Amino acid sequence: MTKNQLIKLAVCFLPLLLLLTDPPSGMNPKAWGLFPFYVATILGIMLHPLTEAAILMIFLGLYAVCMKGQQVALSGFALNMTWLVVGAFVIAQAFRDTQLGKRIAYHLIGIFGRTSLGLGYAAAFSDFVIAPVTPSNAARTGGIIFPIFRSVAEALGSTPEHNPNAIGAYLSQLLYIVTMCTGITFLTGYAANTVAWSMTEQILGMQVSWLQWTTCFIVPAGIVLLLAPWLIYKIYKPTITKIDNKRIAREGLESIGPMNRNEKVLCVLFLAAIALWATSSYTGINSTAVVLGFISLCLLTGILKWKDIAVNGQIWSTLAWYGGILGMAGALNKFKFFNWMADWLQTLVDFSSFNHVALLILLVFAGTGCRYLFVSCGAYMASVIPVQYTIGLAAGLPKWDMFLVFLTCGVMGALVTHYANAAGPVLFGAGYVPLKKWWATGLFVTLLSYVIFALIGVPYWRMLGLFTSL
Repeated sequence: MTKNQLIKLAVCFLPLLLLLTDPPSGMNPKAWGLFPFYVATILGIMLHPLTEAAILMIFLGLYAVCMKGQQVALSGFALNMTWLVVGAFVIAQAFRDTQLGKRIAYHLIGIFGRTSLGLGYAAAFSDFVIAPVTPSNAARTGGIIFPIFRSVAEALGSTPEHNPNAIGAYLSQLLYIVTMCTGITFLTGYAANTVAWSMTEQILGMQVSWLQWTTCFIVPAGIVLLLAPWLIYKIYKPTITKIDNKRIAREGLESIGPMNRNEKVLCVLFLAAIALWATSSYTGINSTAVVLGFISLCLLTGILKWKDIAVNGQIWSTLAWYGGILGMAGALNKFKFFNWMADWLQTLVDFSSFNHVALLILLVFAGTGCRYLFVSCGAYMASVIPVQYTIGLAAGLPKWDMFLVFLTCGVMGALVTHYANAAGPVLFGAGYVPLKKWWATGLFVTLLSYVIFALIGVPYWRMLGLFTSL
C-alpha cells in the first residue's frame, strides 16, 4: 500500500471519533452507533484508497465487532435489489461469453453505419438493446460496445495519436452520453439505480416496479438518446463522413462465426426476461425472481458454467459492496436516522415555506455540484439522495416528484466529469478527447438534458399522473 493510500485510509477512519461522543438529542443511539461507520464507508468510496468491496468489508467487519451489529452488517445481502443487480451482472457475462452483444452491434453497424452519423446511431442503438440486462455500464459500454467501435475508428485511421477527430473523438464522447441515457431508462441498466431504488423504498416508502421505472424515463431519456448522436456530431464534426459499413459488419460477423445454439437460446431467454419484467404487475413475479430464473436456465442449458461465474470478480465485488451499503442505509432508516435528520434540518431552515419547484431546482443544482466530489455513482446515490429526500420530506414535496427529479440528477448529472461513473475512465482513458473539452461537453449535455427532462419529461409525467408540483 502506498503512502497516499495510507493517508486516504486514515482519513476514512476519522468519522469513527464520533463514537466517543453522546448521541444528539432525539436520535436513536443505534443510529448514532452506525452513522460513523456509514460516513467512513462513503468517504472510503469517494477517496478510493482501496476497492469499494474492500472498504465495505473493513467497516462492516468493524461495526459487527465493535457494535455487535452482525445482523445489520449482513442484512443487505438478503435484499431483493442486491441480488437483482448481482444477477444482472451474471446475465451480462452471458452476453459477453456468447458474443451475442458483439453480434447485435455488428448487425446495427451494417444497417445504420454508412455515414459517421449513422455509425453514431448504431452505437447508441447497440447500447440500448442490451442495456436492460447489463447493469454495469463499464461492462456494457466500456467492455462490449466501445471496443467494437474503437476498432472501427482505428481501422479508419483514427487513433488518439493520429487524427483523433476523424471519428474516434466523436464515438468516445457520444458513448459516454449514450450509456447514461440507456442506464437511466431501465432499472436493470445501471447498477447505481438499485441504490436509488432502495433509498426510495426505505425513505419515501415507495415501491417502483421495473415497468414503472422504464415507463417513467423512456420518453425523456429516449429523446436525449436520439438527439445525442446528432448533437455530438455537430460538436465533434468527424472528418470521415462515408464508411464502408457493409465490409466492417461482414468482417466482424465473420470473426465471430455463425450464430450458435447458445446465442439463440440466450436470445429467447433475453426476450422472455423483458416480457416478465414488463408484466410483473400482472404475473406477480418479482424482478429479482426473473433474474434468478434467467441464471438458472443459463446454467441448465450450458450457456454459462459455474466455474466461469465463480472467477468473475466483478460479480462478487458488486455483491460485497452493494449488499453492504444497502444494508447500512436500510438499517439507518430502520433506526429512524433520516426522520431525525429531517426534523433537525427543519429547525435550521423552514423548508415548508419554500416554493416546491424552486426547492427541486435548488436541490438538483446542489446535487450536480456534488458530482465533482464522487468517483462512484453508487456512492453519490447512497449519500446525496437520502439528504435530498430528507429535505424534500421536510418541505412536503410530493414523493413521486422527488424520485423523478433526483434520479434524473443522480444519473444524468454524472456526465459532468469523466470519473463520475465506471464507464467514464474507459471511454475518456482511450485518449481521443482532451480533459477540458470532455468536461465542457459533459456540463453542456447535463444542462441540456435537464432542460429536455423539464420541458418534455415533466408534462409526460403529469400525463401519467405522477408529477404534481406544477
